Amino acid sequence: MLTLLRIKKIKISLLVGYLITTLCLIMASNVYASSADTTNTTNTNDVAHLEVSPEQCIALRKGQKCYLEVTFSWRHPQVRDYCLVNITTNKTIKCWDRQTKGEFNFDFQSTLSHDFALRVKGATVDLAHARIPVAWVYKSSKRAKSTWRLF
Repeated sequence: MLTLLRIKKIKISLLVGYLITTLCLIMASNVYASSADTTNTTNTNDVAHLEVSPEQCIALRKGQKCYLEVTFSWRHPQVRDYCLVNITTNKTIKCWDRQTKGEFNFDFQSTLSHDFALRVKGATVDLAHARIPVAWVYKSSKRAKSTWRLF
């Protein structure tokens, strides 16, 4: 009888955890991140915009990889060749030729937060920034080392 009660408590706590995770993902999908930076050295009136949606990636436990499909949207008043760069890994994700705006869907998978930037193709100056922070519902696993007892 005591074992059945423990099993029910564990099932209920797991269900609550999944519900909290689902709720957090729904709330995070309604938030948009945008950032503007005017670091263009040729004309200070040019403003680039880079937005990512949804803003946050949420894993169940700390240290677990989170999975999220994000959409990057950018615009700049000048027609040029632009690239979306993952600053954290220093890798170019996507480039556009002779455009003033663009959009790109990306499958984000990571245990850490990542920073992204819009750059002129071949340059190292960031025109606009966006960040995908990784968050978690539970900080650590507090499971017992043994799930059964002899006595």
